[in-house]
Amino acid sequence: MLDIGCGRGFLLEQLADKGLTGLTGVDVYDDVASERFAYARGDVTQKLPFDDASFECVVAGEIIEHVPDPDSFLREIRRVLVPGGTLVVSTPNMVSWANRVLVPFGVQPLGTETSSEIALGRRHRVLGQGNQVQGHLKVFTFRALTEILERYGFDVRRREGVPAFFPKPIDRFDRFVSRRALSVASGLLYVATSPTGTWPTPAAGRRHEGC
Repeated sequence: MLDIGCGRGFLLEQLADKGLTGLTGVDVYDDVASERFAYARGDVTQKLPFDDASFECVVAGEIIEHVPDPDSFLREIRRVLVPGGTLVVSTPNMVSWANRVLVPFGVQPLGTETSSEIALGRRHRVLGQGNQVQGHLKVFTFRALTEILERYGFDVRRREGVPAFFPKPIDRFDRFVSRRALSVASGLLYVATSPTGTWPTPAAGRRHEGC
């Protein structure tokens, strides 16, 4: 299993605790070392430092929204997965219940950023106003995430909504909604299978008339 954007190996350590082996992580840090998993230093926005069909499972947790080219990112994941391998991907939901409440009041949607340095447009500190940015470059709705996965031949087998990190007592409402209504969940977690046949060749986007 490969964990893309593994940080210092938190998820890999949790999986190792459960007895899993064959674990690998990749990230930009040069000081990660563990006897429980392999680690490769690499830029996940470029070609991944692994051979074709190296992994049975790839986890891309909260990383696809940080890459400038999700299309190339998914092609690389497809390349390092064995045919029929499993992809687990998670990302914030652009049309979450919170954003549907906040946007009509002129609040910048959660999970989106306009400055490269600080969060703006949130009005209140509790909504993140003035915080450091998280580096989100691309944002997804529950439907858009399905479509980009299918565009590159992935078969989405499971879709779940996951809660975010809200203060009490909003966190209880968030957990309740996110686990019962995917379309308005705070976060998205999808499990997909990579294609076993030839790689799909997606159609190019249409040009706007008059451009």
